Amino acid sequence: MFYPKFIYENLPYLYFFICAYLLAFYSDWAVYASAGLFYAVGCFMLVRRSGYRRVDRFKGNEKNKQILPFFIYEYLPYAYFAVAMTLVLKTNIPALQFLAFGLMIIALRNLLLRSNHRKKAKSLF
Repeated sequence: MFYPKFIYENLPYLYFFICAYLLAFYSDWAVYASAGLFYAVGCFMLVRRSGYRRVDRFKGNEKNKQILPFFIYEYLPYAYFAVAMTLVLKTNIPALQFLAFGLMIIALRNLLLRSNHRKKAKSLF
């Protein structure tokens, strides 16, 4: 099944929006579970899409050897952001909200650096 490009490119963000809506306005365990599923599917879609678009996927350089396993490396910024949003929405303790702010900065930094390193280099032609 093929979707138009506009829908295909924005579908994970729609899932994130639905997740945020559910977390912000409802407080039931079933809603939390469905919000978690929406978030997980959105993360999965973005990671798979990023993996297919990677330029350096088959390089195999030893200097780029990762310390973390690939699965953890790919999903860690999304886990940071999920923990941060949960802390912001569900706690009133200033120290935990400050920790959440730090986790959001780390997650956004990792995602921005990752997207920067996965873009194709400009060619001369």
